Amino acid sequence: MTLGKRITGKLLESAVLAVMLAAGSVFAAENRDPAPGYAEDASSNVVKTGSGDCLHTGSWSEADATLVGCDGVVLNAPVEVIKGAPSGLVGAIVIPSAALFAFDKAELTDDGKAAIDEYRKQLRPELSEAYEGIIIGHTDSTGDANYNAGLSKRRAEAVSAYLVSTGVDAAKLREIGRGENDPIASNDTKEGQAENRRVEIVVIGEPRALDNIRFPSVALFPRRSAELTEQGKAVLDSNISDARVMLDRSVFIEVIGHTDDVGDDDYNQDLSEQRAAAVSQYLIDAGVDASKMVAIGAGENSPIATNTTPEGRAENRRVEVLVLGRVN
Repeated sequence: MTLGKRITGKLLESAVLAVMLAAGSVFAAENRDPAPGYAEDASSNVVKTGSGDCLHTGSWSEADATLVGCDGVVLNAPVEVIKGAPSGLVGAIVIPSAALFAFDKAELTDDGKAAIDEYRKQLRPELSEAYEGIIIGHTDSTGDANYNAGLSKRRAEAVSAYLVSTGVDAAKLREIGRGENDPIASNDTKEGQAENRRVEIVVIGEPRALDNIRFPSVALFPRRSAELTEQGKAVLDSNISDARVMLDRSVFIEVIGHTDDVGDDDYNQDLSEQRAAAVSQYLIDAGVDASKMVAIGAGENSPIATNTTPEGRAENRRVEVLVLGRVN
């Protein structure tokens, strides 16, 4: 059964419960706005005393006690789980590797380029109009598993490069190599092996097509940091447990870091990338398949609320785990 058949009228129907952080469970301040009344170090982190209390300046007053993690201020931060929309927003094609590449090669042949152009006519929505395109390389199980993983990734990258040469925005494309990990036929026959050697192009019309686990940054990280707190690890552990079936059965997982628009653009971009990488690595360490995962930073470019209020900025500071589900 091909991916195009497996991704049908809707995305994965696994029920995933949102985890609410209990009041008092978060003690790390993410707020990047000024913190009047509190002493800050060179990195603008609030200075803590040896007993763990936030250090006040001489101007501090009770009115300044609004910073999460200081003076008993706590945050009730929900981890949202947003179910994907029906998969009319998702299209897929499967191209046999034999139509694209010479044996054991990752350079597209001229016939391969023509094959992509022909298969692409079947895609709805069209790649150039879509939110995202995912290029997935696969091999059969013959030979070394690590070699197969590398070959599948190089083939996905070759297809992606050709699509970019035809005018597709490179920023829209993601390439992953699944190697021999996702067969669609038996590897015990030559016919089955040939079917497993393939490149899949999956097109996501809009972000709402993907299941989304949305983590407020304050639930995971200290202020201006990409190092997961112990509380953040506990939040991830709980959600990984609840979402295990969804993550294991997924076709593709994208971890995206986001910031508000306070401060330097490059700083925000770097922080968002580092936070996405930290969450991605934690998922991998917890057993989620690294070969189907991509981590990226969106910086301040994809707000979901206004950046003109502290509440809106807090909502924009987040890490999202977007999951392309599969219906077998």
